[in-house]
Amino acid sequence: AGATAAAAASRPQRSRQAGRGRAGRCVATVDAPAAPAKAGERKDLGATLPDCPSTVWKADDIDVDHLPEVAETAPLVIDALELGEKLQSGREAEYFAQQREAIMEQLQRHGAILFRNFGMMKDAAGFRAMYEALQLNPCLDPIHTSGLREMVEKKDAVYEAVNKPSLAQHFVGLHNESTFVKTATYGAFVCFKPASEGGGEFIIADGAKIINGLDKDVLRRLYERKVRISVSNLDLNFVDMLPGFMKDGVKSSLQDLILKAVAPKFDMDLEMVYGADTSNPWRLQAIEHAQSPINRHPVTGQPVWFCNLHNHSRYLRDRRPCTVPEVGMTDVYHGDLGRISPEDVR
Repeated sequence: AGATAAAAASRPQRSRQAGRGRAGRCVATVDAPAAPAKAGERKDLGATLPDCPSTVWKADDIDVDHLPEVAETAPLVIDALELGEKLQSGREAEYFAQQREAIMEQLQRHGAILFRNFGMMKDAAGFRAMYEALQLNPCLDPIHTSGLREMVEKKDAVYEAVNKPSLAQHFVGLHNESTFVKTATYGAFVCFKPASEGGGEFIIADGAKIINGLDKDVLRRLYERKVRISVSNLDLNFVDMLPGFMKDGVKSSLQDLILKAVAPKFDMDLEMVYGADTSNPWRLQAIEHAQSPINRHPVTGQPVWFCNLHNHSRYLRDRRPCTVPEVGMTDVYHGDLGRISPEDVR
């Protein structure tokens, strides 16, 4: 409790090992309110949240062989027990308000800050007081329409990331809180209590350091060929039992019908494709359009890893504990739907 990670402008990658603890999070835009809310003026934010902003893509002409060095990495740790006179007892909200400019500048340089041993972020109201003191303006989760992210504290705009016993052995990739279409500029995460049955670890990886450490040949292949992420599978084998003259028409109709049902839930640019994974010609997959796995930081221009391949790759998921039903299993392909070699993902 009392530990918060704030992440800036989609630089870090984040994963959380699920457990039965309760983890709250807020996604935020760059447009902050003019001033923090005054004490006692906690209005209900849940019904008035703006949409998540559009993803800023600056992915062209990145020279993967000559990437800029990363001088400072994530996370920067700020421990309340080490702040001395800067933090007076019971006045943490004032600390965040007074140090806001310095904290946001540090966040820009490091990509993420881990706040330790603070007392105010132990419930949704205190968590909100923290992000409002930093003038972070909450917005809707980029995939809020999917039902995968429940807003458990609507008044304070706090989503619950993971709280299911069935996922206790999973690493849940939070992948920059983004889709190809939408990306929150900032994200703040907090654990209100430890996981009661193990798990609950929160892992932060610096996206700029990731691409600097990757094998250059692998990075070049992924960047030049781009990637496409498959988000669902529907096995429509019954179509094969229809009379031959009906099959093509039914296949096409189902493509259109299912796209209209699935696309609004994820607010992604999706294409419905039969047989992309070559396991079943009647498997209809919802696949995102081709995108770069690398993007530039929208402010600094630093190239960063901007892809959830580490979580969505079927090759990797099949080698981790996983109870996701087949319909929800994901995979990642090259931009031309070619198979990504296991050698490039492990």
